[in-house]
Amino acid sequence: MTYCHQFLSNLSSLTRFRLHTGNVNGYTQLKVRRFETSAEELSACLDLQLSSNPIAADFKENSCLLLCDNDHMDNYERDEIKITMKVFLSAWNVQQIEQAVASLKEQLKTKDIEVLILSFPELDLIDGETEDDEHRRWFEKVKPLYAHMEKLVETSEIASIGVSDFSARQLKEILAQFDVKPSINHVRLDGCCQVPPELQALANDNDVQLLVHNDPTPFPTNNIFKTFCEIDSGCEKPVCSPLFETTWLSRYSVWVRKRSIMTSKGYIVQFQRKHD
Repeated sequence: MTYCHQFLSNLSSLTRFRLHTGNVNGYTQLKVRRFETSAEELSACLDLQLSSNPIAADFKENSCLLLCDNDHMDNYERDEIKITMKVFLSAWNVQQIEQAVASLKEQLKTKDIEVLILSFPELDLIDGETEDDEHRRWFEKVKPLYAHMEKLVETSEIASIGVSDFSARQLKEILAQFDVKPSINHVRLDGCCQVPPELQALANDNDVQLLVHNDPTPFPTNNIFKTFCEIDSGCEKPVCSPLFETTWLSRYSVWVRKRSIMTSKGYIVQFQRKHD
């Protein structure tokens, strides 16, 4: 059996698996390029990694395939670093949060994470729905996911909560309804150069940091991982397309506290077998 067919055979028996880029800061080719979005950076990273590194053929159900060295964490004591992660969900599903957090803790060999920022899925639009009804429906979707993040704070698995692209009205709702307040609102400034004044004032009054990001919304996970699915290994057909789709993706960064430098940055993605 050829390497390629062994890989396909093992893959066909799985219902899910994970891919971990490892520390992308180790690639000089990526450092010297400017990317408009984080999706472009991840795509370029995978192109580089999958063209230069052999893909393991023996990974198992729920395993995480590490594409490059990740031992840089051993250079520091745990209290010397700060770990932040952002999770991009494909569905309003608490289990996706659980899986993403557990996977990062396992990969970085840590018991806790300082900051968890959640990027919620887009809300399906309903024709004729009023703005108030849409907001109420949005909040009903958000509540169980945010409540789960509160529990992670209570159990000390994470230290603080962040949200992404919340409007002033959405942020106000969260601040009013939950005991654990978000410490960060990740905002993307498309087509403008400043945060809306109402959102700025609300954040200032409630000690919420407004941090700018360059993540596309929604994150085009399935398009990005065509690189992985169509890797040229002498196969007659794509490796995992259309067998698998992505369910969640996380990006993490590791900062050295006293020096304020980023020692590591990476991505983890989960592939889930498509339903027939």
